[in-house]
Amino acid sequence: MKVLNNKGLKYTPTPPADTDTLSVDIKEFCRKLRLKNHFGDKESKTADESIVRNKSTFTPEKGKNKDLDLYINHLSNFPLIPKPQDKVKNNLPFKQQQALYRLQKDESIIIKEADKGGALVIMDRIYYRDKIQEQLNDKQYYRELNDNMEKKTKRNINKLISKFPHCTTEKEVDYLTKFEVKTSNFYGLPKIHKSKEVETAVQQQNCAYIEINSPKDLKFRPIVAGPQCPTHRLSHFIDLILKPLCQYVPSFIRDNFDFLNHLPAEVKEDAILVSFDVTSLYTNIPHKLGLDAVKFWLESYRHIIDQRFSNNFLLEGLKIILDNNTFFFDGKYYLQISGTAMGTKVAPTYATLVMGFLEDKMYQQVESEFDTAFKVYVKSEWKRFLDDCFIILNKSHNLEKFHSLINTLHPSIKFTIESSEQRLPFLDILILKNGTTLTTDIYYKKTDTHQYLNFHSCHPSHTKRNIPFCLARRVCTIVSDDFTKELRLNELKVFLKEQNYPNPLIEKGIEKAKAIPMTELRSTARKESNTELIPFVSTHNPYNPDIFNVIKANLPVLQKTKKLKKLFPTEKFLKSKRQPLNLKKILTRAKFYDPNGIQYNVSKCNDPRCGLCEYMATGPQITLKNGQTIIPNADMNFKTVNLIYCIVCSTCKEWYIGQTGNSICQRVRVHRQQIRDPSTRMQDVSEHFETCSSGKFTVYPFYKMNESNKYKRLAKEAHFIKDFQPKLNGST
Repeated sequence: MKVLNNKGLKYTPTPPADTDTLSVDIKEFCRKLRLKNHFGDKESKTADESIVRNKSTFTPEKGKNKDLDLYINHLSNFPLIPKPQDKVKNNLPFKQQQALYRLQKDESIIIKEADKGGALVIMDRIYYRDKIQEQLNDKQYYRELNDNMEKKTKRNINKLISKFPHCTTEKEVDYLTKFEVKTSNFYGLPKIHKSKEVETAVQQQNCAYIEINSPKDLKFRPIVAGPQCPTHRLSHFIDLILKPLCQYVPSFIRDNFDFLNHLPAEVKEDAILVSFDVTSLYTNIPHKLGLDAVKFWLESYRHIIDQRFSNNFLLEGLKIILDNNTFFFDGKYYLQISGTAMGTKVAPTYATLVMGFLEDKMYQQVESEFDTAFKVYVKSEWKRFLDDCFIILNKSHNLEKFHSLINTLHPSIKFTIESSEQRLPFLDILILKNGTTLTTDIYYKKTDTHQYLNFHSCHPSHTKRNIPFCLARRVCTIVSDDFTKELRLNELKVFLKEQNYPNPLIEKGIEKAKAIPMTELRSTARKESNTELIPFVSTHNPYNPDIFNVIKANLPVLQKTKKLKKLFPTEKFLKSKRQPLNLKKILTRAKFYDPNGIQYNVSKCNDPRCGLCEYMATGPQITLKNGQTIIPNADMNFKTVNLIYCIVCSTCKEWYIGQTGNSICQRVRVHRQQIRDPSTRMQDVSEHFETCSSGKFTVYPFYKMNESNKYKRLAKEAHFIKDFQPKLNGST
């Protein structure tokens, strides 16, 4: 195993020229303009109590405003000529670009970001697999399945909605049920900061590159990556409803800064700083305990929750999420049978409410075992961020007895303890006690790489210019002593210089942060969203032309009339950048499988109601007339949606490339209809199939899109048409 301490995964290489993606972004921006013109002021006044909804794909027709049509036509037809390669300097030398490509293709290793500290960890593939498999073999938490449970889970969600029809709006039902499902993947983040073997290697080798032979004590944080799993949207929905209850948990703190505002400046001479950590909190919460806890908070603060969401609806929905946490690893499906997944949306809120429920029990036991005064003190001073707890006790409080007491709250929930009379880390803060005075400093773990965004990384310049100020502001917020603050700011200068930040930019950011009063630094600022903004969102790419300048330059065309000038004021247009793929996204992946055994397949759906399987070409590939082979990028059948497909004429064997957001089954019905009925034809290829093969053809879906976006599908279709050069597309 290799640990790179000064090379994290945040660095973004310069991407290749990509005007296809920019074209998609322009079309989406034009759609927003048409929507704004179509709805006008009505859009913001429409009453709708839905708290979630699917992204709209509605595009108003042309012809409603000639000035808007002229403006959109100019944007859509603007020549997207990429800048010449010699005008843009790639931020990776050629040899490093080659090395990056080789790392992508190297199936003998696994690359992961460390759980904490930003280090890059390169592991032998077999070592990583065996370590993760060791976790999954623990039958207390996981069970292997013969197949996934996605269809069953979706049926359970539909039954829940049908059982409580008044709890969800039409748009919420649409959001919870109408989306493309993908199986979750399980992976582990190496906890190098908790490995004694790694820590020893860091101290002995004392360099940026640490090599250690398969440490036996290395643990992994289990993550279930399921942004499109069947329960993901239900989890998000319930999280939005339950999250307001967290503020009523006495120990709840939002973040570092919230904790600083709860920390006293003065303590007693004999005060002891104490922190507790819950062992594997997420996986150790029994489902019954979790549901009882949420029920307790719902009944205690029912007025906080919208009355249309009944307690039974929320509890049964939560149970579906807990009981159906399935995922994939190395060719096998698993079910998590205890706890909740780290990765599901509702997990932090769920864990907070569970711990708050146990803490309510703790307060009663403290009163019984100690006295009422100590109960009042604990309830006021015990603070917690998820599984990290902090309290200041006095020597007279009997710390051992208190620790034993909290370990009896529930058999599955156990606390480890760390205490000191002088200094103690909590979250990213080091708390220092000098006599009766408390001060705070920034806390860095020994394995922390200080891997801040490199100034040469491919990001918009305004993002990089703001980083020194943001980091300096964090130092000024946390560090309370002026002398220590200067030390930490000087350290920050060194860290930023190592990441190639210019000295003047560093100095300016630090001075700006130092000028802000501590009271303002530690206050919570609320950001108000501006729904009137019209953002143009594009992926940052130095090769692409700056289309936003074209957007602004042509605004006089759009603002000719009073109505349009009111709808589209100049100051409401916002330039927004999407980050291109960084090293983390390029080199790491959640899915783990045998590289020699993976083979995607196209199969028939075998649904007797379908009646179209005779048109399906099946198997792991299809060979075209000219000898080109098409290999699918996912398992697919006639029910698969949102894809690119190939149709081959049964007689002449010429082919056609198409795309559809619906299922391929629905698309084939459209093709058959247009072949039979000339009046419905929208493509000349239908006439070819009628005259050449009497309507006979075979269809082969081969490219599954990652997201449901019409413009991206069209761009990908154009890419494959260019690659495979089908004659039948040329005649359309």
